[in-house]
Amino acid sequence: MPHRYDWIVVGAGIIGSLTAWRLGQGRARVALVDAGPPGQKASGAAAGILSPSAEALEPGPLADLARASLLRYPDTVAAVVDDAVMDVGYERTGVVQSAWTDDEVAALRARWDWQRDWGVRWLDGAEAERLMPERWPVQAALLAEDEGQVHPPQLVAAAVRAGARRGVGQFFGQPARLLVEGTRAVGVSLPDATLWAEGGVIVAAGAWSGLLLQEVGLQLPVVPIRGQIASFTVDAPWLQRILFHGHTYAVPKRDGRVVIGATEDAVGFDDRVTAAGLARLGRILESLHVPLEALHLERIWAGLRPRSADGLPLLGPWPGLDGLYVATGHFRNGVLLAPITAEVVTDWVLGRKSAVDLAPFDPGRFAKLR
Repeated sequence: MPHRYDWIVVGAGIIGSLTAWRLGQGRARVALVDAGPPGQKASGAAAGILSPSAEALEPGPLADLARASLLRYPDTVAAVVDDAVMDVGYERTGVVQSAWTDDEVAALRARWDWQRDWGVRWLDGAEAERLMPERWPVQAALLAEDEGQVHPPQLVAAAVRAGARRGVGQFFGQPARLLVEGTRAVGVSLPDATLWAEGGVIVAAGAWSGLLLQEVGLQLPVVPIRGQIASFTVDAPWLQRILFHGHTYAVPKRDGRVVIGATEDAVGFDDRVTAAGLARLGRILESLHVPLEALHLERIWAGLRPRSADGLPLLGPWPGLDGLYVATGHFRNGVLLAPITAEVVTDWVLGRKSAVDLAPFDPGRFAKLR
């Protein structure tokens, strides 16, 4: 059966589901499509950390985008929760980055030089120790009190429910094929239906975005990177804030669990948990100096994160093919960047100038028609 929409969003992870809901708020006719259940790929595997201070290694467009998205989280969550009438696990728990050696202290100090304008605090000696578990050999730390976490599967579920209440058509368990006529993307073909898009097609399928475009001869330099994560139950709470040491982290959850992560593996579309991954997570546990005897393994899982060739997301219209837009390549920061991504997509649709500079994320820096 043919269906006609203004916009079709391919990918029902956290970015696609929030984008479809936001477009639905504007009364556009929107369809949300996914080959599987919503939120079952990278979004469902994420720890849910919202921390520009820990994820942004240097000042620049990605750091600015991440900070802008964090500032939009409270209003975004409030609106989604109001529409969906369900909790999404959003908390400003605070994020601590720790330094244990002289070299790490120097690197952390250099980072603080450009993060202090965000309200990030420098903590020395005893002040830093008071925020740490007993056995953390900390010399200094950065504290971002306005950062925190969300529960990604709950946020996806809420966005999907909120979208349905805004009239978003939902086609899950339906692998999509992009339909192109001449130099325009006109819709998608599903096993059970054909969806036509008068405005365009927005590809937000994470690591699978490149495969969708490849079928119509387009090259998108986004590859999957497997991340393996473990969660533990605890005998007694010992962690109040999210703690980082380098790119490893320990995340306290509302239900008393602690999530530890994460590995990074370039293994294609293999999302299986491995013994090697388990061993690396064990080394992360040891390096974090957490109380191993008080942690009880609950589960270990993996997700595939979409990384672009230069590490920056691809956000915007595809050059040379009208009606095709991409919102992918967010790598480790898909959850964090979801609100700002949904906002800029809405800006494209309404023809508004975005509040953020999108030039560094223009797909045209890579896109080539074959």
